[in-house]
Amino acid sequence: MSLIVMVMKIKNVEAVVVYSPEPSIASAPSSLIVKIKTDEGLTGIGEGCTHGERNEASFAAKAIIEKGFKPLLKGRNPLEIQKIWYDLYYYSEWYGRRGVALYALSAVDIALWDLAGKILHQPIYNLMGGKFRDKIRVYASLIFNMDDPESSGREGKKYVDQGYTAVKYGWGETREKAFGLDADRDEETVRVIREVLGPKVDLMVDVGRMVNWTLPYAVMMAKRLKKYNIYWLEEPLPQDAIDSYVALTRQSDVWIAAGEGEYTRWGFKDWILRHAVDVLQPDVSKAGGLSEVKRIVDLAYMWNMMVVPHGFSTAINVAANLQLVATMPNASLLEFRRTESPLINKLVKKPFKAVNGYLEIPEGDGLGIEVDEDVIEEYRVDQ
Repeated sequence: MSLIVMVMKIKNVEAVVVYSPEPSIASAPSSLIVKIKTDEGLTGIGEGCTHGERNEASFAAKAIIEKGFKPLLKGRNPLEIQKIWYDLYYYSEWYGRRGVALYALSAVDIALWDLAGKILHQPIYNLMGGKFRDKIRVYASLIFNMDDPESSGREGKKYVDQGYTAVKYGWGETREKAFGLDADRDEETVRVIREVLGPKVDLMVDVGRMVNWTLPYAVMMAKRLKKYNIYWLEEPLPQDAIDSYVALTRQSDVWIAAGEGEYTRWGFKDWILRHAVDVLQPDVSKAGGLSEVKRIVDLAYMWNMMVVPHGFSTAINVAANLQLVATMPNASLLEFRRTESPLINKLVKKPFKAVNGYLEIPEGDGLGIEVDEDVIEEYRVDQ
């Protein structure tokens, strides 16, 4: 085994755009899957959560990987994960550091960790220092149906009946019918959902990216929703409005959550040092991969901040998040997308299933999953 590890090299890198039509544009119909293959026949799988409505971001990230990163990766030792991360980050610095270039880097990094686990026959959490837990409490992550709040409530209650203790609703099905456009309607929607779910279920409200509230409006809505005992209010403000987030977090009696749109430890530094939110939500498939998000959560731990990783794309994202939270000393909760999508329910041969509201940490090599290549091909999009 040691001789094989010493001589193993990266032979090929492939980036595949996948697209699954969804009832809501908030449901991340487009993603990028990356496969890194070695000369010994092993393959690591990663994902970049591009969230494009028309595949534009996925194809941009694919071009970065196949035209820019691939020549830098071929022939490299796949175990040089940190060295490769810095090489790719600084190679793409002129056009990168944030956005699409980080989606590409995240996908490559996750694939390298998966590959390392397969080479060394270890789950990623062992390669990152060991696990603190065997399972993690998850919340069912859903989309608001603003036309029928009772239907939204019943959808969440279905998961409560399965043993889930937390449910989140977000965004809305279209920009024209989004949560966040009308204060009275929004409050009534939350009231109805709380009534259907009952008083003991943790209920999160995700304003999302279809609307941007002002600071005074967000303060007012936090006060109005507090009576329904919501667990947190997520992304009520523009993603770059860190000063407003600091002010809102200080004024609100409801926990404020954000961070899915931020990148790298440098981007998260001010959010952490200023305690801009109560709950930080980095995404391993956007913020720089497992390598970088591990650095982010370790930094947050130093400042005693709660971190609940974001994840609303494919089963690869779920697998990577599970490996991450296994290594976190104080992880207590994880997002688990429950909207219907083949990229969640069919992409891996053994789909993730919560038991009494918990997901078990996979113990297999690497990410601990086996992807279904037929599903990738079925939803593959070629430009």
